[in-house]
Amino acid sequence: MQVQKISNNNSQNTTGFQGKVFVDQDLSYYPCKFVRKHLETMKKMIAEKPYDLFIKQDHPNNTVNLIAQREIDLGRRNAVRHIVVMDKNLEFYDVAAQYAIEEFDKKLSTLPPTFKEKSKIFFNKLGRRFMQIMQDE
Repeated sequence: MQVQKISNNNSQNTTGFQGKVFVDQDLSYYPCKFVRKHLETMKKMIAEKPYDLFIKQDHPNNTVNLIAQREIDLGRRNAVRHIVVMDKNLEFYDVAAQYAIEEFDKKLSTLPPTFKEKSKIFFNKLGRRFMQIMQDE
């Protein structure tokens, strides 16, 4: 009996983002048709991003909203997001998704650091200083 050798070269500890496209279930005919047409390109655009793309229809206004937002920020009032509002009969969902992604990237780059990020930087500096002190003695 032969056993296949298992190598760990492929399983490196790399952080990879997996942005997803979430489509609301109550889309009417034309938006649903156009979203299906451009879904694969939208998935490729958002795949390496640390946030997701949500497609929702606003029935009273006859519009479709493409929302770029982090999934952990769902339900928060003051969360950072970018919304592109389209007429429901337009078919340029890939262009609108690209615009939403670019604008949300700009918003994310201008945000001040969070408490978690600040504390991580502080403790990394503290650890480096502690190691320098320990190595000097």
